[in-house]
Amino acid sequence: MVGQTAAAATAKISVIVTSDYAAGEEKSWEDLRRALRAWAEQEGAPAEEFILVESSRFGGRIPGDVVGMVANLKVLHVDAESSYELKNRAVEAAAGDWVAIVDADCIPHRSWLRVLRAAIAGHPEAAAVSARTLYPGRSRLERILGLLSRSYLDPGRSGPSRFISGNAAAFRRDVYRRHPLPVGMGAFASRIQSEAFLREGATLWFDQALVVVHDFEGWAMEQDIRRNHGYSTVITRLHDDRLPYAGLIRMGVIVIPLIAAGKTLDSVRDCFRCFRHYNVRIYELPLALAMAVVTHVLEMPGMWRAFRRKPIQATQYR
Repeated sequence: MVGQTAAAATAKISVIVTSDYAAGEEKSWEDLRRALRAWAEQEGAPAEEFILVESSRFGGRIPGDVVGMVANLKVLHVDAESSYELKNRAVEAAAGDWVAIVDADCIPHRSWLRVLRAAIAGHPEAAAVSARTLYPGRSRLERILGLLSRSYLDPGRSGPSRFISGNAAAFRRDVYRRHPLPVGMGAFASRIQSEAFLREGATLWFDQALVVVHDFEGWAMEQDIRRNHGYSTVITRLHDDRLPYAGLIRMGVIVIPLIAAGKTLDSVRDCFRCFRHYNVRIYELPLALAMAVVTHVLEMPGMWRAFRRKPIQATQYR
């Protein structure tokens, strides 16, 4: 344990940045500029390595000003397309003891690296540390959807978790390499990875002070998120019968309403547990509860496609 603590205190960190949404579009480059600017302005010691990973299909298309925004930025082009493949390849190429994987449309607070180093040193037993994700909160709908989309992995305070944030988390590189992100199952299939960590006896840690602000593009983006979440809920359990509730999923399409109802109940509990952390007022809770029903109904078409073993369609996610 002493050796483990000492290793955690001196751990080298590689930061991996990639785009999982609307890749190659002008907006994705703007997201990347904002993210890299935030990484360049971090408090305290910088990460030992920054890796921007992108498909070789975009070779020569990354804007020239982007590359110089972070002093030790490495651009890694790989023969892959999905965000999970890109992240896996970047982890293999990284040199750090820990890899922090943060999507390009997530802006880290200035204290992010400092807080992460403290979490790693303070919890040497952890194999992954997840960040808290907020939406910008420019409107009531945005704050409510941020609560509904993100609070499931937020225990309300720093502590152990059963989940790993899919858009902003750090991993012990050796554990990640044993359990890479699953490919070929859509954009939100990371539960397979987190459950593999847990089966190995790993501790997953959530840090309330490790915050990123995730871009929000409106209702169309939320519909896309929900369709993909529904798809991943089913397809991952069809592939891995060790996941929670896999037995229920194997009953077939008839359980889609039951799945949606169960997820709605979970969201209702999360609303009451975490609404203050997402800047939702108590008088806005009735609307949040109504939106919990709506958002999980939006997942049902994705579930249906997964049961039919059909690929997800009309999505901006990689």
